[in-house]
Amino acid sequence: MAIELAKRVLDRLEEHGFEAYYVGGCVRDWLLQRPVHDIDICTNAHPGDVIRLFPDHVPTGLKHGTVSVKVEGQLFEVTTFRTEGKYEDYRRPAEVQFVSELRLDLERRDFTMNAMAMDRHQVLHDPFGGQEDMEHRLVRAVGIPLERFQEDALRLLRGVRFASQLGFAIEDQTMLAMKQTAPLLAHIAVERIREELNKTLDSKAPEVGCQLLNETRLMAYAPEVEKLFIFSNEHAWRLRHLQTVTQKWSLLLFAAKYSPVQSREVCQFLKMSKRETEAICCLVELLTRLQPQWDVPQAMEWGPLLLEVGWDTCNEFFLLLQACWWKERHSFSKQALLDQYENMPVKTIKDLAITGLDLQVAVQKKPGEWIVRVLESLLRQTALHGLPNTPEALVEVAKKEVAQDEH
Repeated sequence: MAIELAKRVLDRLEEHGFEAYYVGGCVRDWLLQRPVHDIDICTNAHPGDVIRLFPDHVPTGLKHGTVSVKVEGQLFEVTTFRTEGKYEDYRRPAEVQFVSELRLDLERRDFTMNAMAMDRHQVLHDPFGGQEDMEHRLVRAVGIPLERFQEDALRLLRGVRFASQLGFAIEDQTMLAMKQTAPLLAHIAVERIREELNKTLDSKAPEVGCQLLNETRLMAYAPEVEKLFIFSNEHAWRLRHLQTVTQKWSLLLFAAKYSPVQSREVCQFLKMSKRETEAICCLVELLTRLQPQWDVPQAMEWGPLLLEVGWDTCNEFFLLLQACWWKERHSFSKQALLDQYENMPVKTIKDLAITGLDLQVAVQKKPGEWIVRVLESLLRQTALHGLPNTPEALVEVAKKEVAQDEH
């Protein structure tokens, strides 16, 4: 559907005498028969021409020649052929110059697989051999690799990410240039670095990315992050068997023998959200406490853990343990966790037949920390040890506990 809508943009541009092509990642993914997400279009039409031809548009980046054209509610970025001037801060060009030749536009791009264009008749324009490199499963920089990475240092991590996502190798000269320009990553915003690392960990072959990070020493400017990938490298293959980036960071941190405190420091350095940081640190804490041996499953007592951290975290923890014990996973079943959860008559303090206020009235005692402490004790006894979940039974036990505390 999207391709048909995008074709209308190409049709209209060509009807008015302009060249227009699908370009970049969408062409790469079509040729690799992968799902296509964003369809980008390049043209020799200037932004003013695009705006005139497509009244329904968003002027997203006129300075850089980009207009987002809306077709039936879907946006397509249409960018004028351009070359780029000197780059600022190893990330963005200080200026762009519009040009009339497609080749000049393609030669400014990062990797040969992304420097291909295709017209509306599916004729491929591939001046730098991107299709051949894909056939040989290679990530190769366009032109002189050193220059490409000096222009935009984030390309270093993009190269690692593409290798991981596609299961490709990095071409020798490109790899050499990556090693030489690795220190430039210190100039890049850590949020962009985290985003690329997350995409690498969430790829088809995350262990390829982890190995490349170590070979190229791209993270040398951030020693704690670099050591994390070095020390966890032996177990990076297990990442394939996890579902979320949160689980994957947790496994790497545990495999690298990082404590919960060190794990928090890494999360904070990478400016992860508070929610993601807490989730990762909680899972690392659980792993640190249990100290599972690789591929040596052990029996789990899920009840206390379910009460402590809840179902969602226990489910994530189960998946982490399954990855830790992957080679012997057949002897570690989720059934014990499911059974324990189903058999617990109460699962949270809210499920108890009395509230903190009920306790206060029954015991005739001023509010304080004792209420939470007693409620947690009642929860454990009711969920795991057969205490009936009735107001009478709970109040009776609560009175005994309070009396013991006072003596």
